[in-house]
Amino acid sequence: MKQLLSAFLFVCSLAACAESSHIYSQEISSSKYKIIKKDSNLQTIIKHPEMFTRTHEYPTQIVRIHGKLNNSTLNCDEVAKTIDDFFSKAIKHDLFYYNTLIICGYDPKTDYAISYNLQSYFDPLNDAAIDYLQTYLKEHNGKLLLGKTFFVENAEGVVISLNIHVGNKNAPSEQSMLLLRTDNSNHYFANNYQVMKELMADIKERYNSNDPELILPFLSKWFYPSAGMFYQRLLKLSNYTELLPERIFLMEQEPKIFSSALKFYFANYCSKYPNKHCL
Repeated sequence: MKQLLSAFLFVCSLAACAESSHIYSQEISSSKYKIIKKDSNLQTIIKHPEMFTRTHEYPTQIVRIHGKLNNSTLNCDEVAKTIDDFFSKAIKHDLFYYNTLIICGYDPKTDYAISYNLQSYFDPLNDAAIDYLQTYLKEHNGKLLLGKTFFVENAEGVVISLNIHVGNKNAPSEQSMLLLRTDNSNHYFANNYQVMKELMADIKERYNSNDPELILPFLSKWFYPSAGMFYQRLLKLSNYTELLPERIFLMEQEPKIFSSALKFYFANYCSKYPNKHCL
């Protein structure tokens, strides 16, 4: 079966773009007879903070639908197109920050789709997007999508479980690293829009650097007050760091939490600096 659904991600995988980007997506484990489609505008959004012009609070929107496709004569390409036409194309890149994942299982004997899983979270970028979304929800919420009721839910908040790994790698493309230190912190935000405006903007400005006036205050702000002082020696011994923010959305309906399998992490390959180290 042609696997046409994996080329739509705007953020590189770790090995593919180690030299060109510090943002990468976690590989999604999947059985042999499944096709994965990823769709995100994270790279564009981070580069263009001026797109965040919303003046009203609005909850992050969540879609989490999965189901069996009994007696289906659709293949996975057609399943993905059905979802795109009903949902994905409506979430326009200039109106929303979005991350969408489609996983489609199929019967290898017939190539017919037998199951699908749609996971998405998205936020309006401006006030016009809120008005546009309200119209879309009135027209689509409660309708059937591939035999399941389509429903966009409001997230009540989002917890970011933030992990940092500091150590050494022989080459950027290597999966393993010599770990010197790891830490975790948790932060609550009202919505993912706030995450982007505060945490992700700070990651862009201060994380991908070996300037002590940038990276050390960043660590103290997002981990613990003395983190900058503690990591000063470790960063001088390291040539690689990675920052792993895990989004945990708090939901009103069961299941009470939602975490997408589509995850984005940040890496700093310090061999690009003159001293080849992270400080």
